[in-house]
Amino acid sequence: MLKTNFVQSLYTRSNTPRQYDGYLAFLPEGERQLFPVALASQRIFQTSDFVWIECKENGIDTPRSTTIKIGDYSLWVHLHFIGQGKLKLTESLLMSSGQAHCYHLNEGEPELLLDEGKSWFLILGVAGKHLDSLMVDYPKLKELMADGNQRPQSYLGYTPIQSKLYNVLESLRRFEFRSFGTAFQLANWNLRLFQQLFQDLKPNQQPAGDHSDTLLYQKAVMYIRRHYDDEDMSVAKIAEAMNVSPRKLSRSFQGKSFTVVGMILEYRLMDAREYLIHSDDSLAGIAFALNFACPKHFARAFKKRFGIGPNEFRAQRRKKESFVKRSYPQS
Repeated sequence: MLKTNFVQSLYTRSNTPRQYDGYLAFLPEGERQLFPVALASQRIFQTSDFVWIECKENGIDTPRSTTIKIGDYSLWVHLHFIGQGKLKLTESLLMSSGQAHCYHLNEGEPELLLDEGKSWFLILGVAGKHLDSLMVDYPKLKELMADGNQRPQSYLGYTPIQSKLYNVLESLRRFEFRSFGTAFQLANWNLRLFQQLFQDLKPNQQPAGDHSDTLLYQKAVMYIRRHYDDEDMSVAKIAEAMNVSPRKLSRSFQGKSFTVVGMILEYRLMDAREYLIHSDDSLAGIAFALNFACPKHFARAFKKRFGIGPNEFRAQRRKKESFVKRSYPQS
């Protein structure tokens, strides 16, 4: 397949309506009272103990904002997979691709600002009545909280989303919606998430950088998001576009989830993942379209990132789709 045609088949470049395929795709569409942002693609599931909110938007034309109505939920986990935005707590918290953040809220309705482009994230809220018990079961959480639960808003820390955490997320794709059982199934899944997340969080620490470096980082990430599949994408090219030296550009990424090259690779791998889900194209074709050095390099990078090889990932998805079609035949 010619590269021009192949690239046009990407979900980010198609105007064809696509069925929702986030981690919470098994849930029916729900109310948007907790998260009323004008995004078409989202899933929300709420109990008196937890709330799960996922948004996966293939293209936002202009920056958008929304407030999160916290209700009785006080401990929040924000898993940001694709895109960039800001969460306004006591200080603005930058949300970038491949980051997991944890924060505690006693009051207020924090505002979430989403930049233009693709956006995909999942938010979990935990009712305040469970906080003491959680800190007993997870001593690391108690360390993270310190005296933060006495403040209206407190940031607990962040961690890059690595393969083990992605494996926990991928397990959601095996769920099926049950009117009674889903709440218990998701609550049990939370335990796996907490076990992995709390031990990895860097306490009270946001991705570092002074004000000028933060602005440069934000501009560079936006540039990478728009051009990551360019054949000549490199640190030097991005630095030239930002009108800074490669050294200064690299410095602005220090303390972040990814280096400059790592960020380019992250976007390419996330799009490769969508190729594997939504197309029958070969690994060689995907590697060529996204400018990997060769299919073997692509396969190694994919397995390192997601903990599973691309062929095995595709086979698992096809097996699940086949099971769903047999179990729930279309009329």
